[in-house]
Amino acid sequence: MKLPSFAARAADRKLRRPEDLLYASNEPVPWLFATAMAFQHLALQSIYIVLPVAVAGTLGLDARSAANFLCMSLLVMVVLTLAQAMWRGPVGSGYQMASISAPTYISAYLTCAASGLAIDQIGALVLTSGAVAVAIVLLIPRPEKIFPSELAGVSVFLMGASLLPVVFDLLSDKGQLGDDATMRGMAIVVAAFVVMVLVVLSKWRIAPFGVLIGGAVGFVLVALLMPEQFQFASAMASNPWLAVPQPIIPRFEGLSVGLVIVFIIPILPTLISVLGVLTVLQRAAVADWKRPDSPPLQRGLLAASLSICAAGLLGGMAAGPSSACYSLSIANRVLSRRIAFIGAAIVCAIAFSPKIAALCGLLPKSVQAVMLIYVAIIMLVSGTQLITTRMLDPRRTLVAGVGIFAGMSVLIVPGIFMTYLPALASALSFGCVSSLLVHLLTLPLVTQQANLSLPVGASLPRLAEDETIRLGGAWGTNRATMQKVENFLIEIGEVMALRGENTLRVAIRYLEGEVSVVLKHQGGILPAPSAQPAALSLDSDMDDELAFVLWLAVRQASTVERKSAELRLTFIDA
Repeated sequence: MKLPSFAARAADRKLRRPEDLLYASNEPVPWLFATAMAFQHLALQSIYIVLPVAVAGTLGLDARSAANFLCMSLLVMVVLTLAQAMWRGPVGSGYQMASISAPTYISAYLTCAASGLAIDQIGALVLTSGAVAVAIVLLIPRPEKIFPSELAGVSVFLMGASLLPVVFDLLSDKGQLGDDATMRGMAIVVAAFVVMVLVVLSKWRIAPFGVLIGGAVGFVLVALLMPEQFQFASAMASNPWLAVPQPIIPRFEGLSVGLVIVFIIPILPTLISVLGVLTVLQRAAVADWKRPDSPPLQRGLLAASLSICAAGLLGGMAAGPSSACYSLSIANRVLSRRIAFIGAAIVCAIAFSPKIAALCGLLPKSVQAVMLIYVAIIMLVSGTQLITTRMLDPRRTLVAGVGIFAGMSVLIVPGIFMTYLPALASALSFGCVSSLLVHLLTLPLVTQQANLSLPVGASLPRLAEDETIRLGGAWGTNRATMQKVENFLIEIGEVMALRGENTLRVAIRYLEGEVSVVLKHQGGILPAPSAQPAALSLDSDMDDELAFVLWLAVRQASTVERKSAELRLTFIDA
C-alpha cells in the first residue's frame, strides 16, 4: 500500500529557529523544568475535565461507570498528545500539542444522550466520525487551501472568545452578581492575575512558570478567604485510588442516519481548530514563517482523526487540542516535545486513579478563572494575527467576519441555538462552519490572473500599489510577495521610460506558491541586468544605465527570463 505524499518527512520545509525561542520542538529540556511545565499544562487541562463528567451525568451513568468514562477520556487525550508529538513515521506533526476532551463534540454527545443512546452506541458513532475524518484528511491534498489561514485564525479566536462566558460563570456563580462572595472571588482573581503577569514579564528564571505561580497564589488566597470553594469530600468518598480503566466496546445496533450525521457535523470545526493550533505552533517555531508548511499539518490532522477513532474504540470522549496549553507554550517560548511526553505520562498515570482524576476537576473556581483569563488573552491575539497573516480583500474579510459574527452570536444568545440548532450550539462549531461555507461558496469568484495596462509616468507608483494590494488580497498571497511585485512594476516603468514606451503591459498570475509576471514590450530582447551594479552606472552611457535600472527592477525575482518583446519573472510566495 502506497503511503500518502505527506508521510515522508524529508519533504518538510527546512526551518530556521527564532532567536528568542528558549527551546525548539526537537530540543531537550531539563527534566525538572519540563516536568514543572507539564504540571502547568495539567492545571489548565483539568479545567476541561468537567466535559466528560457532564456527559456521564447526562447519560445517567452510575458513579463507577462515570469514573471509568472519565479515565478512558484521559487515555484518549494521551493518545492524541503522543500521536501529535511523533517526529518519525506517517502520523503526527512533531509539535508539542497538549489535548483536552473536545468541546466541539459536547453537543453531539448531549443530543445522543437525549435520544436515549447507551454509552457503547455513542462509541460506535464516535468511531464512525473518526473514520470519516481520516477519509477527509487523506482526500484533501493541501488542507491549507480548503482551510486557509484566516479560517484557522477564526477558530483560534473563537476558542479564546469561548472562554469568556466560562470565566464570568466562574466569577459570578452562574450570573448571580453583587454578593460578597462574588466580590471576594473577583479580588482573588485580580490579585492572582497581577502576580501572574509580573512573573511572566520579569527577567527571572521562573518567568515560564508564571501561570503556575499565579494559580498557586490564587489557591492560597482561596484557602484564606473562600474555603467553601474546596469541594473534595465527595470525590474522595465515591472513587477508588487505583483501578484499571475498562474499554467500552462500540455497539452499532440501533443507530440511525440522523444520529450519524449529528456526529459527523463536529468533524469540520474539530479539524479546523486542530489546523489552527498547528499553524500557530508552526508560526511560532519558524523565524521567517510566511505560509503554512503542508506536510506536518496533514500528518497532524491525521493524528487528530485517528485519536477520534481511538475514542470510539476505547469508549472515551473524543479529544481535541488544548488551546490554553499551546498558548502558554508560545507565551513562554518553550515548544519542546519532551514536555508533551512528560505531560502524557502524568495524565496516563492519573487515568489509573479515579480518585485523583476526579480531584483534578475540582480546582477552586477563582483559580480556574485567573488561568483562563490569561490564556484567553493569548488566544484572541494569536487568532487575530493568524487572520491577518495574508492580505485581506473584501472576500477574505467577509470569510473571517462572518465566522466571528456567527461564533459570537452563539455566545450572546446560546439558548436560541440550543433550542433550534443543538448540533451547532457552540461558538467554535457554528463560527467555523459558517466561515468555511462562505469561503467555499465565494472561492470560484476569485480570478487567478490579471492583465494590467498602466501608464508610465508620475501616477505609476500609486497605480502599482493599488493593483498589487487588490490582487494580493484576492489571491491571499503574502504581503511581502506583492510588495516585490509592486517594486518591480515601479522600477520597470523607469526602464520603459528610457526606451520611450508610454504604457506598461503586464500579465500577473498566481500559481501554487508563486506569482508569475509577464511584461510585454516593444523591440527586441532587453539587455542583461548589470551583474555588479553601482551608483556610478547612472553617469555612464544609455546601455549601462538601462542595465542598472533593469537590475533594480528584477533583483527581488526568483527567476528572470528575457525573450523577444517579453520579460518573464517569478516571485516565490513563501
